[in-house]
Amino acid sequence: MFATLRREIPATSLVAALLLLATLATGCGSGGGSDGGVLPVGLAALFTESGTVGAPNLIRLNGSPTGDLVEVEVAIGGPTSSTDLYSFAFDLVLGDSGVAEFVGGSASVGTALTTETGQSLQVLAMQQGARITVGVTKLGGGSGNRVSESGDATVVNLVFRLLRPGATTLTIEGSSGNDPAAIDSGGRAIDSVEFDAVSATLVGV
Repeated sequence: MFATLRREIPATSLVAALLLLATLATGCGSGGGSDGGVLPVGLAALFTESGTVGAPNLIRLNGSPTGDLVEVEVAIGGPTSSTDLYSFAFDLVLGDSGVAEFVGGSASVGTALTTETGQSLQVLAMQQGARITVGVTKLGGGSGNRVSESGDATVVNLVFRLLRPGATTLTIEGSSGNDPAAIDSGGRAIDSVEFDAVSATLVGV
C-alpha cells in the first residue's frame, strides 16, 4: 500500500504560497539544472510510474514522454469521498536536478477541479533547486466539488525536460513545512485524499 502524512493547512497559508509563487514567477527562470549547453544528440525521455495501483482518493504521477520531454500528470483517483475539493498544494522533488528540469510556464490545470458561477481556476508552479512547488486552486469563493467518475482525473499537467543521459526520481512531498494536501473550501486539509509516497522515475537515454 502507500504511506501518507497529513497536517491541517490554514487557508491563509495556501493563499500566501500562491501569491509568493506568482511573485517569483515574474522574476525568475525555471531554476533547473540546465547549464545552457547543447543537449546530447538523440536524447530521448522515458517515464516509469511508481507502480502504486490507482485507487479512489489517491494522488499519483503518470507520464507521457515525447522526444526529450515528459508531460507529467498529477492525477487523483475517483470517485472521491470528499465533495468539497477546492485546492491542492504540494511539491514535486527531483532526485537529481542535473538530469531533468521543469519547463517554466508549462503547468496547466486539469479536470479534477470544476467551477461554478463566479469561480475560476489558477495553477502556479515554480522550481527552486530540485523542488517544484505547485498550487492549484479555485478562486472566487463558493464550494468545492467531487470527482464523481471512476479512474484518474487530472489535477495538473507539468512538462519536464531531460538534460542529459541518466535517471532521476520524481517524488510528491509537502511544501514549506506542510504535508502535501488537498484542501476544502474552508481551508482545511482533506484527510480522505492521500498522496503516493513512492517515486516515479524520469530517464534520459
